[in-house]
Amino acid sequence: KATGGSNVIYGGAGNKILAAALGEVACSIQHKFGGPWDLCAPQAIITAMGGRITDLFGDEISLYEPDSITKHRRNERGFVATPRRSDIDHDALVAALNRAPSVQKYKDSIN
Repeated sequence: KATGGSNVIYGGAGNKILAAALGEVACSIQHKFGGPWDLCAPQAIITAMGGRITDLFGDEISLYEPDSITKHRRNERGFVATPRRSDIDHDALVAALNRAPSVQKYKDSIN
């Protein structure tokens, strides 16, 4: 609320990403999720609709790469999803999140 936004409650990672893809929300942020099944279809949908999805730290989602640098705790890297037309710039949002001490501490705890 400090930035003038509001919270909308959606169950499940897929529903949150779909809400962003459809433009129902300006962004969707989740700090962790169950596994690839939570992001596989939603990632394809939001990307096909011109939106963006990265992990919390601005890196591409790397769930499907066996040699990924984040192999052991990939699902704990969460996601940030933004629709094609959003008042919030995806990269600026990720940068702002990563300046927060709590996000920096969380990143350190999972790397």
